[in-house]
Amino acid sequence: MLIILNKNIMITSNLNKTLFFILFATAIFIFFGCNSNSKEKIDVYPIIFSFSKDENIDIYKLTNIDDQIVQLTTDKSNETNPVWSPDKKRIAYLSNKNDIPNLWIMDSNGKSKQEVLESNVEVEKFYWSPDSKKIAAETNKNGNSSIIIINLNENSKEILNLPYQNVDIGGWSPDGKWIIYSIQDNKHVGLKRKNLYGVDEFTITEQNDYLPKWSPNGKWIAFFRKQSFGNYELIYTNIDGSKSEILLDNLNEKIDYDWSDDSKNIIFSKEDDKSKMNEIFKVEIKNKSIKQLTHNRVNDTNPKWNKKNSNIIFSSENGNIIDLYSMLIDGSEQKRITKNSEKFLTADW
Repeated sequence: MLIILNKNIMITSNLNKTLFFILFATAIFIFFGCNSNSKEKIDVYPIIFSFSKDENIDIYKLTNIDDQIVQLTTDKSNETNPVWSPDKKRIAYLSNKNDIPNLWIMDSNGKSKQEVLESNVEVEKFYWSPDSKKIAAETNKNGNSSIIIINLNENSKEILNLPYQNVDIGGWSPDGKWIIYSIQDNKHVGLKRKNLYGVDEFTITEQNDYLPKWSPNGKWIAFFRKQSFGNYELIYTNIDGSKSEILLDNLNEKIDYDWSDDSKNIIFSKEDDKSKMNEIFKVEIKNKSIKQLTHNRVNDTNPKWNKKNSNIIFSSENGNIIDLYSMLIDGSEQKRITKNSEKFLTADW
């Protein structure tokens, strides 16, 4: 699932926007906030994360709150942005082993590492298909973006024919038939969706829209729209763009957000008017009612639902310390999963 790094552990500056959708996770030495004798299990495991140690970034796995951390990569190169396949059998990640960030995969135990694109192709972000058989990767070459569909089982690649300079991929439709992306170049703006063979491109919007996310039920697409005076709106629309609603307006920036698995709510982080710190909120799609879930007076960001809709995970920053927390969907029973993670990390579960 996917969120934000300290500059000194980035592979390149081009990873900034990729790392926007990634949570901070855990450190190599972890002291859990829960009692060590507690048998309670938090429904987010297994967690994979990247950790910076001695100027090198590697990927680690934590299977259970009581288990040891397992190091999955040991190369001298930097490995970051680990993302589980939906079936939890493989992990995709970025490595600068060949000087630029490229896409690799490995088994869940860290074995069978494989580079899946040519070493001279720079990958900015990527998404697993719902069936775990393909990966859609946004690549950059000479300042132009492309989207490549990689079929891992057939070892084949399909480049979507996109006549645009600046394309930002937003992921797969839940049925795995469509790719959604935003366009921002001199001639075109808006959101589009295209099938996996590079034909049947449909225009959804034609305004300054960004960061689309498909709802899990496949009926809606959420995205940001830049307003004329520089602020943003969070909007959701049906898949052909004919019916849309504004959920949030007058946002100072594009915020972290995530759909609930039942597609009825969106959680997001934004600055609280009183504390002036980022807090976690929930907006109900049907009636647009908003509920504040955290009141911690520290920066709470990067909220993500777990797949069973029973927990929300978020990162909480207090000074230079960033830890990972869980809470119920009403904001109650907040628990710290990690303690004193002094280094910035990226994680998925």
